[in-house]
Amino acid sequence: MSLDAARLASVGLAILLAAGCGPAGPRALVLGAESCAHCHMTIMDTRFSAQAITETGKVFVFDDVGCLASWLAASPPPMASLWVWSTIPGEGWLPAERAVYARSDTLRTPMRSGLAAVSPGAAADSLAAALGGTLIGWDEVRGAAHTHAPTGS
Repeated sequence: MSLDAARLASVGLAILLAAGCGPAGPRALVLGAESCAHCHMTIMDTRFSAQAITETGKVFVFDDVGCLASWLAASPPPMASLWVWSTIPGEGWLPAERAVYARSDTLRTPMRSGLAAVSPGAAADSLAAALGGTLIGWDEVRGAAHTHAPTGS
Protein backbone atom coordinates (compact mmCIF):
# COMPACT_ATOMS: atom_id res chain seq x y z
CA MET A 1 0.00 0.00 0.00
CA SER A 2 1.37 3.42 -0.91
CA LEU A 3 1.80 6.21 1.61
CA ASP A 4 -1.12 8.19 0.09
CA ALA A 5 -3.42 5.15 0.20
CA ALA A 6 -2.44 4.52 3.83
CA ARG A 7 -3.16 8.17 4.75
CA LEU A 8 -6.51 8.03 2.97
CA ALA A 9 -7.43 4.83 4.80
CA SER A 10 -6.42 6.40 8.14
CA VAL A 11 -8.49 9.51 7.47
CA GLY A 12 -11.48 7.39 6.48
CA LEU A 13 -11.18 5.30 9.64
CA ALA A 14 -10.89 8.43 11.79
CA ILE A 15 -14.06 9.86 10.23
CA LEU A 16 -15.97 6.62 10.85
CA LEU A 17 -14.80 6.45 14.46
CA ALA A 18 -15.67 10.09 15.10
CA ALA A 19 -19.15 9.58 13.66
CA GLY A 20 -19.65 6.59 15.95
CA CYS A 21 -18.71 8.65 19.02
CA GLY A 22 -21.55 11.13 18.63
CA PRO A 23 -24.64 11.06 20.79
CA ALA A 24 -26.83 8.06 20.13
CA GLY A 25 -30.59 7.94 19.95
CA PRO A 26 -32.81 6.86 22.81
CA ARG A 27 -32.18 3.55 24.51
CA ALA A 28 -34.49 0.94 25.99
CA LEU A 29 -35.64 1.69 29.53
CA VAL A 30 -35.28 -0.78 32.37
CA LEU A 31 -38.73 -0.53 33.93
CA GLY A 32 -38.79 -0.92 37.70
CA ALA A 33 -35.02 -0.34 37.95
CA GLU A 34 -34.44 3.24 36.74
CA SER A 35 -35.43 6.49 38.41
CA CYS A 36 -36.65 9.69 36.82
CA ALA A 37 -33.87 12.30 36.66
CA HIS A 38 -36.31 14.99 37.81
CA CYS A 39 -38.75 13.56 40.38
CA HIS A 40 -36.71 10.44 41.26
CA MET A 41 -39.72 8.11 41.04
CA THR A 42 -39.06 4.63 39.71
CA ILE A 43 -40.06 4.40 36.05
CA MET A 44 -42.80 1.80 35.79
CA ASP A 45 -44.61 2.75 32.58
CA THR A 46 -43.01 3.48 29.22
CA ARG A 47 -46.13 5.20 27.80
CA PHE A 48 -45.34 8.64 29.22
CA SER A 49 -41.54 8.41 29.42
CA ALA A 50 -38.89 10.64 27.92
CA GLN A 51 -35.12 10.83 27.49
CA ALA A 52 -32.60 13.63 27.17
CA ILE A 53 -29.18 12.95 25.67
CA THR A 54 -26.39 15.43 26.30
CA GLU A 55 -23.80 16.46 23.74
CA THR A 56 -21.36 14.14 25.54
CA GLY A 57 -23.75 11.19 25.19
CA LYS A 58 -25.03 11.00 28.78
CA VAL A 59 -28.64 9.80 28.92
CA PHE A 60 -31.18 11.13 31.43
CA VAL A 61 -34.50 9.28 31.71
CA PHE A 62 -37.88 10.60 32.85
CA ASP A 63 -41.15 8.98 33.89
CA ASP A 64 -43.31 11.81 32.53
CA VAL A 65 -43.00 14.30 29.66
CA GLY A 66 -43.71 17.02 32.23
CA CYS A 67 -40.65 15.93 34.23
CA LEU A 68 -38.46 16.32 31.13
CA ALA A 69 -39.82 19.83 30.54
CA SER A 70 -39.35 20.84 34.18
CA TRP A 71 -35.84 19.40 34.26
CA LEU A 72 -34.94 21.37 31.12
CA ALA A 73 -36.21 24.55 32.77
CA ALA A 74 -33.55 24.09 35.48
CA SER A 75 -30.59 24.72 33.10
CA PRO A 76 -29.27 21.24 32.30
CA PRO A 77 -26.06 20.61 30.32
CA PRO A 78 -26.18 21.20 26.52
CA MET A 79 -28.51 18.69 24.87
CA ALA A 80 -27.93 16.75 21.68
CA SER A 81 -31.43 15.28 21.48
CA LEU A 82 -34.72 14.95 23.36
CA TRP A 83 -37.04 11.96 22.97
CA VAL A 84 -40.56 11.07 24.07
CA TRP A 85 -42.37 7.75 23.92
CA SER A 86 -45.49 7.73 21.77
CA THR A 87 -48.63 6.45 23.44
CA ILE A 88 -49.75 5.09 20.05
CA PRO A 89 -48.70 1.41 19.90
CA GLY A 90 -45.93 0.76 17.41
CA GLU A 91 -44.65 4.34 17.11
CA GLY A 92 -41.95 4.07 19.79
CA TRP A 93 -39.55 6.96 20.44
CA LEU A 94 -40.22 10.32 18.78
CA PRO A 95 -38.04 13.45 18.71
CA ALA A 96 -39.66 15.71 21.34
CA GLU A 97 -39.63 18.73 19.03
CA ARG A 98 -41.53 16.87 16.28
CA ALA A 99 -44.15 15.18 18.45
CA VAL A 100 -47.49 16.67 19.39
CA TYR A 101 -48.91 16.29 22.87
CA ALA A 102 -52.46 15.42 23.82
CA ARG A 103 -53.15 17.36 27.01
CA SER A 104 -56.08 16.37 29.18
CA ASP A 105 -57.02 16.52 32.85
CA THR A 106 -58.51 13.03 32.45
CA LEU A 107 -55.18 11.49 31.43
CA ARG A 108 -53.42 9.85 34.39
CA THR A 109 -49.67 10.26 33.93
CA PRO A 110 -47.00 9.47 36.53
CA MET A 111 -46.52 13.08 37.69
CA ARG A 112 -49.95 14.36 36.65
CA SER A 113 -48.78 16.40 33.67
CA GLY A 114 -51.71 15.08 31.65
CA LEU A 115 -49.47 14.88 28.56
CA ALA A 116 -49.28 12.05 26.03
CA ALA A 117 -46.86 12.27 23.10
CA VAL A 118 -47.86 11.14 19.60
CA SER A 119 -46.90 11.74 15.99
CA PRO A 120 -48.84 14.55 14.32
CA GLY A 121 -51.83 13.42 12.25
CA ALA A 122 -55.19 11.73 12.46
CA ALA A 123 -54.23 9.45 15.37
CA ALA A 124 -53.22 12.49 17.43
CA ASP A 125 -56.52 14.22 16.63
CA SER A 126 -58.45 11.09 17.60
CA LEU A 127 -56.55 10.71 20.87
CA ALA A 128 -57.16 14.33 21.88
CA ALA A 129 -60.85 13.98 21.05
CA ALA A 130 -61.16 10.70 22.99
CA LEU A 131 -59.51 12.28 26.04
CA GLY A 132 -61.53 15.47 25.80
CA GLY A 133 -58.27 17.38 25.54
CA THR A 134 -56.26 19.53 23.17
CA LEU A 135 -53.12 19.10 21.11
CA ILE A 136 -50.12 21.27 21.89
CA GLY A 137 -46.56 21.50 20.57
CA TRP A 138 -43.20 21.11 22.30
CA ASP A 139 -42.76 24.86 22.82
CA GLU A 140 -46.04 24.99 24.76
CA VAL A 141 -45.04 21.93 26.82
CA ARG A 142 -41.75 23.62 27.75
CA GLY A 143 -43.51 26.90 28.46
CA ALA A 144 -45.82 25.21 30.95
CA ALA A 145 -42.97 23.44 32.81
CA HIS A 146 -43.07 23.66 36.55
CA THR A 147 -41.27 22.26 39.54
CA HIS A 148 -43.01 19.56 41.50
CA ALA A 149 -42.12 17.37 44.41
CA PRO A 150 -42.16 13.59 44.07
CA THR A 151 -45.26 11.84 45.41
CA GLY A 152 -43.46 8.58 46.15
CA SER A 153 -42.19 5.65 44.16
